[in-house]
Amino acid sequence: MATNHLLHSSLLPLQGGINFRDQGGHSGADERKVKSGLLLRAGSLDRLTADDCQHLSQMPLTHIIDYRDIDEVKLKPDVIWQGVQYDNVPANPLTDDVNANFAKLNDEMLAKFDAVDFMSRLYHKLPFDNRAYRHLTTVMMQPESGALVQHCAVGKDRTGIGSAIVLLTLGANRDTVIEDYMLTETTLAPFRNEMMSHLARQLNEQHGIDSLNYVMSAKEVFIGTALKAIDKRYGNTNNWLEQEFGLTAEKRTQIQNKYLES
Repeated sequence: MATNHLLHSSLLPLQGGINFRDQGGHSGADERKVKSGLLLRAGSLDRLTADDCQHLSQMPLTHIIDYRDIDEVKLKPDVIWQGVQYDNVPANPLTDDVNANFAKLNDEMLAKFDAVDFMSRLYHKLPFDNRAYRHLTTVMMQPESGALVQHCAVGKDRTGIGSAIVLLTLGANRDTVIEDYMLTETTLAPFRNEMMSHLARQLNEQHGIDSLNYVMSAKEVFIGTALKAIDKRYGNTNNWLEQEFGLTAEKRTQIQNKYLES
């Protein structure tokens, strides 16, 4: 995991980071760049080392938002460094189906699992009536809040939608949102390969392995499903931001002035 940061410049140089990267540098409203070091996205923080925590403590981080389900958190609790507020606000609308607690997966459980259908339903539901993302936008609107890291198990699905909310609020276009999402296919690769190697020893049926390979991938159709569902319900993403999260044009401008370079 220590070489993870070599895969892309947005990855933080952390020994125990999983897909831990900075959304700084993306273009937002009026082509202003997102400030570096303020809006971070990641997978689980349970592997962070003492050196990692020392590095993170030097950043102006004030909030960790953990989107994982309670059983995921109990199995792999985050390593928390001094001076940061931790909030666990589950974001998974399909928690009764399956979550990222891979330790409980077995061949019987996955025998009838339809990965394509699951991912379609997940991305249709994640953007709507989700209190985790309301919490995210509330933190972003707080003038006194500093940098934040939002994360789930691998930093792809639940964090992917949260990261899209961040970028769209900052005035980024859809191509930027999709580009940021798809980068996970590269930056998650070391951890995904490690997990799939472990699961291949845990599972005997190829269907289950193939299903999890699909679920662990970052595909444009996934984020595209969410964006299409938003358009169908609200017409456009600005209406979605306003009606789901109270992010009016005025509030989005305030957030942009906070997180975008002048």
